[in-house]
Amino acid sequence: MLSFNRRFVFFLALDAVILLGLMGVFAAVNHAFVPEASQQKLDPLVYGNSLTPIVDAIPQTLATVAVIPQSIIARRPEGEIQIATDADILNLQKLLSKTVQVTVHTVQMGENYWTIAKKNNIDKETLIGANPTMPFEAKVKESLNILSRKGVLHTVKKGEDLARIASDYGVDEKTLKTENGLSWWKRIHEGDVVFIPDAKPLLMVKEWRDYFSTWGVMFGNPLGHWRRINSPFGPRTDPLTGDIRHHGGVDLHAKYGDPVYAAAKGKVVFTGVSGGYGNLIVVAHGNGYQTFYGHLSKIYAKTGQRVRRGALIGRVGATGRVTGPHLHFEIRKKGKAVNPEKYI
Repeated sequence: MLSFNRRFVFFLALDAVILLGLMGVFAAVNHAFVPEASQQKLDPLVYGNSLTPIVDAIPQTLATVAVIPQSIIARRPEGEIQIATDADILNLQKLLSKTVQVTVHTVQMGENYWTIAKKNNIDKETLIGANPTMPFEAKVKESLNILSRKGVLHTVKKGEDLARIASDYGVDEKTLKTENGLSWWKRIHEGDVVFIPDAKPLLMVKEWRDYFSTWGVMFGNPLGHWRRINSPFGPRTDPLTGDIRHHGGVDLHAKYGDPVYAAAKGKVVFTGVSGGYGNLIVVAHGNGYQTFYGHLSKIYAKTGQRVRRGALIGRVGATGRVTGPHLHFEIRKKGKAVNPEKYI
């Protein structure tokens, strides 16, 4: 009887030791993967110096007030124009995309960048995007990469991932994956060259940067990539009254809730409800330019906030004077509305 009791006590003690060991392992794993809130680093691009989270600046009576979701806080849009050096010459052997063809053109006597771009159904921004070290003035016998589609070629830098590149250029990450044959098992690596469709270049020589700075602002696509225009700039038949009225922007086809991005860096000067615009964001840029983003369902920016090109500022909606969800995008220069198609 005594031997049985000792055996029972021995196994009971052994079970207790095993249970305590398992609890210790669980606690260690939990601590490793769930850091304390006090240890988390706050993103200064989201919280700023005051460490106050960005929220909507829409009046409290408006039902669309929303705090920026955590998944949006993770975005770090940089989108700044950088000066190209000889080290930035593209290695086309590392181009991942199969959706764009690259040919080499030798500049002939009498040609310039504009005539070359027009002949190939692209624009000068695409020429720069495929030739980041392209000099400001065309030179005879100069070799140029010619893309079969409008867009930019980008060399992946150390530490960059697809989300960062998409954010910098204001495009959708899914689009980059599709255009460059990427998936969960095929990822980008340092030195790879990716094609970014319908994007504006962020790498160029100083003369080109100064030219664009003087001429105006390098605007990106407010929906990540250019969508079908439901209603163009200029005179149109009002869809609600049938009257002929001037349309001060373009109505871009989009789904309810689609993300809306800042077309260029600047300062948010208005957020709220404004007549037929519905929920509206206005961003002021350099050289007297402003961009308007109307009919939004949600506003993520706040008045006074400085935003970078490609920063998520709101979502497509159907507020104001509309017949359905879309984005009204408007560019004004010194207070006068101009055709966005000439700037994007």
